[in-house]
Formats: sequence, structure tokens, C-alpha cells
Amino acid sequence: MAMAAVRAVAAGGPASLSRFRGALVAAVLGDCVGGEFEGAEEVPMESVLQHLNSLDDETKGNGILEYSDDTAMARCVVQSLLTRTGFDEQDMARRFAKEYSASPGRGYGSGVIQVLKKLSSPQLSDVYQPARDQFNGRGSFGNGGAMRAAPFALAFPDLADVKRFARLGAMLTHSCSLGYNGAVLQALAVHLSLQGALDLPQQFITRLITEMEEVEADEAARNDARILKEAEKPFCERLHRVRDLMDRSKVSIEEVISELGNGIAALHSVPTAIFCVLHCLQPRECLPENYGGLERTIAYSLALGGDTDTIACMAGAIAGAHYGIEAIPQSWMKCCEGAEDADMNAERLHMLYHQLSQGGGSGTGEKSCELESESKSHTSNGTEKKDEAE
Repeated sequence: MAMAAVRAVAAGGPASLSRFRGALVAAVLGDCVGGEFEGAEEVPMESVLQHLNSLDDETKGNGILEYSDDTAMARCVVQSLLTRTGFDEQDMARRFAKEYSASPGRGYGSGVIQVLKKLSSPQLSDVYQPARDQFNGRGSFGNGGAMRAAPFALAFPDLADVKRFARLGAMLTHSCSLGYNGAVLQALAVHLSLQGALDLPQQFITRLITEMEEVEADEAARNDARILKEAEKPFCERLHRVRDLMDRSKVSIEEVISELGNGIAALHSVPTAIFCVLHCLQPRECLPENYGGLERTIAYSLALGGDTDTIACMAGAIAGAHYGIEAIPQSWMKCCEGAEDADMNAERLHMLYHQLSQGGGSGTGEKSCELESESKSHTSNGTEKKDEAE
């Protein structure tokens, strides 16, 4: 109990630098650590704990775990937001295409690869058109937009801006509402967590439902839900399931997978990531007593199997925004590629956030900024792992 109190204090007040650093770094950690079990149908908790314990081995430092397309694209989002002092779809699209071209082995799905190749064309006038053309014009409902949504919550203090730009940023690759609304939900969860909303879990989930009721009232969203034979407001329906699971005294991993999913669709992974965070706010019998809430969240995310790197990435961002950087084990950070860069970028995003909160910019990326943080070129021998647009 004392340890939990210390960690809560360490996160600082709403929108503290610690929370920003925690969100961006824990997202990278979830991605890197989660790659070990990506695609597995069953992941025993013993295997998860063995994997996490191996990160404490001093001989295994210096970035042994590579990040995937989740982090690669999130870095593009961050760099674009910082460079343009807000959202600029042309700049962001160009960065996505350039990043893929420089390091194509990060596990991009075949669907998004088609979009990224089209985005690299200098003749392209509408950067949203390639995504709209996907799947005979239906667009992708995968979680590729959601996995990179956290930076929008870290750049924009205004909730309306968070929702607007998370949606537009996702639509560069995911034009189906079940794809881009997943990104909106993820960004909302990180935004609320940054404000300390997870201190009152029931109010947190209720607020998410209220916000998504409005988001999913859109006619395009209702039409997509009908075509895909989902509930009228699919994300709201899933969030109600999350709340029901929260109220149960005991919940098995099998029940979580059955009720919420663990797949590559945004609907089957974003609510799941949110549940992982909420479920792990308190100690759990299956997890070590010495684990803090963030460590519990990452471990539990991996034990669900399926799209482990993306679910752990999204859960990590939400949890990191709650617990702060102090909750992240140093040994985990040392083992994960990109963690140090994420930490530095979090400081720059924190500056941008407070700059915009004081009326220092429009948020539409109309002017340049000295917060530029160009990515270093990374290569990987990783293999393609999934199609984001099932």
C-alpha cells in the first residue's frame, strides 16, 4: 500500500512532465516487450513473468528488443506534431511513407503497405485517398490508427482537438469509422489519464462512454456498424462490457478474450487495452506482489495473447500517463529500442502542450517549430507480422 502511494505521488499533478514521459516511454515498452508473444493463442503467465524477469539481466542491456510498426509510426506522429507545431496531414503522411521506405521490416501489415507506397508518390494531391480506396472503398478497421494515437493526447490540451486530430491522423491509413474511432477512444483514454482521471476508475469509464456516445452518433459510424453487423455504437457497447467486467470479483483471462477480444481490429483491442489498465490498478493474485500498477498492466496485456505488442503498447500509454515515468523499471527501458528517444520527445511534447494551452498556436500545423526531433535511421531484420486491415 505504501509503495502504491509513493508511485501515485511520483506521477505529479495533472499533465505533469512525469506523466508525459511515462505515457510515451511505456507505449514503446509495451510494443517492444509485447513482440515476444505477438500472434500467440495462449500465453501462460509463467512465460510472461519469465520474459519480464529476463529484462533485469544486466548482461542483456542496450536495446535488445526492437520496436515494431506501432512505435515507428507513433514516432512519425510525434515528429510531425513537434515540427509543425500541430497537425499537418501532408507532413504526417510524408513521414509515414518515408519511415516505411527507410525501415520496411518493422512488421507492417500488407494493407497499410499499399497505402504507404501510394503516400510516397509526389503526384498525390489528396493524402486521404489511398486509405479510402482500401478494401473496395470500405477502408480499414484495424488498430493501426489507434496504436499511434497517444501523441495527440500529449500535444493538444483541448479535448475537442484531441478527438479531431486523432481521427484525422488515423484516417491517413484507416478510413473506416471502426478504425479511426478506435484511435479517438485511445487518445481520449490517454488524455483523461494525464488529468488523473484513473484515480476514480468508475468515473473514468463513464466519461469514456459519454464521449464515445457523441463520437459514434455520426451517420458514417452508424452506417459502418450496420455494414459490419456490429452494435449500433460498437465502441460504447464494448466499454459497457469493460465496466461489467470491472464489477466482477474475479475475471478469467479467457472471459476477457471472449468478451473484449485480443485481435488486430481496433474494436477487439482498444477496449481490451483500457480494461487491462483498469483491472491492474489493484494487485492481482496472478501477478508478483512487488509489481507496481504499470508492471502489472504490461504483464497482464501479454498474458492475453493475440496482438500483444499493440495491446500492450496502447495499455502502456494509458497506464504510463497515470503512474508517471518513475513507475517504469530502468532495466526495462535499457532493453527497449527507442525508449530513450521517447523520453526526450515526451519533454518536447510537454512544452508544446503547455504552449498550446496558453494560446501559443492554432494546432493546425501552420507554422514551423524549433522543437524538431528528427528520427534516427533504424533498420530491422524483422518479418511482416500482420495485416492491420483485416
